[in-house]
Amino acid sequence: MDKEHLLTTKLIIDGHFHDFQLYSGKFYLWMNQKELNVYDWNKWMKQLVDVDRPIYLEPQPSEQISVTIEELIPFLERTISFSEPIYDCAIFNHILYFSDDNGFYRYSLTKNNAQKERIWDQAVYSISLSAKGRMALSAGESGLFEYLLSSHYLYDQLDRQKAPRIYQLNAHFASQATWNHHDLIQYGKSQSNPTYLTQFNEQKGQLHIVDVLPVTQLSGSLTSQVQEYLLPLSLNPPSMKDGLLFSFEMDHQKVKKDSLYRSKTIRLVVKPPAVLEQQQDSIDFLLVMADSPSFKVVLQNDVLLEIPHHSIQKFRIYNRTRHYRNQLHVLQNNSLILYLFTEINR
Repeated sequence: MDKEHLLTTKLIIDGHFHDFQLYSGKFYLWMNQKELNVYDWNKWMKQLVDVDRPIYLEPQPSEQISVTIEELIPFLERTISFSEPIYDCAIFNHILYFSDDNGFYRYSLTKNNAQKERIWDQAVYSISLSAKGRMALSAGESGLFEYLLSSHYLYDQLDRQKAPRIYQLNAHFASQATWNHHDLIQYGKSQSNPTYLTQFNEQKGQLHIVDVLPVTQLSGSLTSQVQEYLLPLSLNPPSMKDGLLFSFEMDHQKVKKDSLYRSKTIRLVVKPPAVLEQQQDSIDFLLVMADSPSFKVVLQNDVLLEIPHHSIQKFRIYNRTRHYRNQLHVLQNNSLILYLFTEINR
């Protein structure tokens, strides 16, 4: 894969939003902490074929589309309202898991008359779902927990169980956590610096906590394999009037691309903190460098995208899916930006 055959489509949804999810052909957009809109993602993507816009061929091909929330009304399927403001949410097996000040809940997205079911009476501030189907719950001062989503996993340390299917991993302050295979990288009151690494032994679904280590006690950090590109590329479309070298608009040529912006070979992965990084071949991945001085997406040592950290409220990639793992969604103060990386032939 090279960047000359990697099309970056930038979809900008103007407005103020709380959260977002893409799952099984549905786009879930939290208009605020109490109102969730559900859109038909595939119908929206098919409509984009008829939207007239140029594709710019620079060192990296790109296109950009801006929409308002009113323009998404034809794709709106339903709105779900909640009585209390939510903190965080995740979707697994067509079930919405979410938390508010009164506890941690589940809500079926397939039942017509679904009601929220409280799983636990503990407030959870961050929910992290792994590619292997595990869910971490960060509960602030109460510590870090795991909710067993299915019968595939079980713990042999029963003394850690705090509620049905909920196990305490450690009692250190947890504002959020990210998965590194079966291990968990934990963050304290500062969400920019990791504080603990919880290490697991997993054998055929049986889980055992091996150790909880402060990151300061880990062996020397490994040097990052990713070198910064000296001239970060902007995704703002250039214009012929700008006089930029090597930028031009395609008027007559056609670029072949997937109509639903899917790509089987492109995959986004989050680069772990340097202190936890392992030597691995990442040439086929788009690396999301969330802990670098600025937020970056890198392909083979070239920076494809660079965003100032202070402008990002939240981001998501979809590494558990087959069709959406080529997408990066970034929530900013005044907009939600969807970056879709797809292959093209030209």
